[in-house]
Amino acid sequence: MRVVVLSGQPGARREADTEQPVTMGPMGGSDQPQRSSRLRDAFGAKRAKQQAHADDLRQASAGVVNAARKSGAQHAVKDLQAELGDDWMLVRGYQNSSGRIGQLLLGTHGVVALTSLSLDATVRCHGDKWRAERVDKNGQSLGEINLDDENGRSPSAQLNHAADELQRFLRSSGFEATVLRAVLLNHFRSRVEGGHRATVQIFTSHYELGDWLRKLPKVLDRGQRRKLEELLTGSRTDR
Repeated sequence: MRVVVLSGQPGARREADTEQPVTMGPMGGSDQPQRSSRLRDAFGAKRAKQQAHADDLRQASAGVVNAARKSGAQHAVKDLQAELGDDWMLVRGYQNSSGRIGQLLLGTHGVVALTSLSLDATVRCHGDKWRAERVDKNGQSLGEINLDDENGRSPSAQLNHAADELQRFLRSSGFEATVLRAVLLNHFRSRVEGGHRATVQIFTSHYELGDWLRKLPKVLDRGQRRKLEELLTGSRTDR
């Protein structure tokens, strides 16, 4: 399996830190009674405290998820290089206006958008709603992890949005290809329980993922695959 790392994408969305809106109170004097003012101040302080707590939890979860994505991607590249043959190419760094795709797999079996998470947790999903719970070696809960991204999207929702945009781009370029979607949970303690109506394929090992990929029907010939690779990487291939 060949690996291509994209250094930049024309028109790609840049990820930026979002600032929380600051609500300013009325300026100047006030004719309201002091009691009402104190109540408003107390209510505002309570809401500010609740918001700060929610922000802290979201930032803590985002840190865990970002670390899981980074480690998951590193493991995925290493493991899939050993698992897949020369029929496949893995593209890292692809991003469009709907978000990023951690790993993009291209081969005679088609196009697969992949998100890899090295997550020491038990994951449960219902459609596009995901929950993850960390447990210790005795099975005791260590608390839940919020897997949503900065836009409130679960791993499958975020992947589907970016994959849908990619699929529209490919079809507008003359490729009637369906972009397949998969999430790889590649921590050795990752587990999936109670999955119901998942909108993506979910695997807990690269062996399972590799077996699934090899069983897919071949839908692209050599010439189509070469043109697709050139289209997505922006470079000419002579294979």
